[in-house]
Amino acid sequence: MKLLRRTAPLTLILFAFWFLLTAKVTAYSLIAGLGVSLVLALFASWLVPPQYEGTLSPGFALRLPVFFAVLLWEIIKANWDVFKRMVKPHLDIDPRIVEFQSYLESDTARTILAGAINLTPGTVTLEIDGPHFFVHCLAEAHDTDLAEGKLERMVAWLFREGPTESRSLT
Repeated sequence: MKLLRRTAPLTLILFAFWFLLTAKVTAYSLIAGLGVSLVLALFASWLVPPQYEGTLSPGFALRLPVFFAVLLWEIIKANWDVFKRMVKPHLDIDPRIVEFQSYLESDTARTILAGAINLTPGTVTLEIDGPHFFVHCLAEAHDTDLAEGKLERMVAWLFREGPTESRSLT
């Protein structure tokens, strides 16, 4: 039962990804996709240490695609902003390193936040020291966006960490 609880969410995520990539609704394709997804999930559960068990819940599996969709939108917006700064000389490029303290509790959530920051153009996570993040920003607007904490709230929503009122996708 414990193995099923560990592998079911990842199996569903992998199967959904399989289905999106193949877009076939034949019995063979569905059975093959489910089989491959299950084998990969079992292998991953063997690789993933037990302390991450609580993270891989069915709720997490349902929130993950929503998180990725919203993160993709944030990446698109950041790309557009950096593009405008490159082609319009009157928009300032004012590099800076900012420090902020995160309320995220787990190393996994902090790592995901660092990755999300790196994926949005104009910002790069330089260092994480416990809850302290050091981030290079291309312009003051990126510093402001970081201070507003949207990415941090999104990760808090995904992992159900931090203050309840700080968990949101907006």
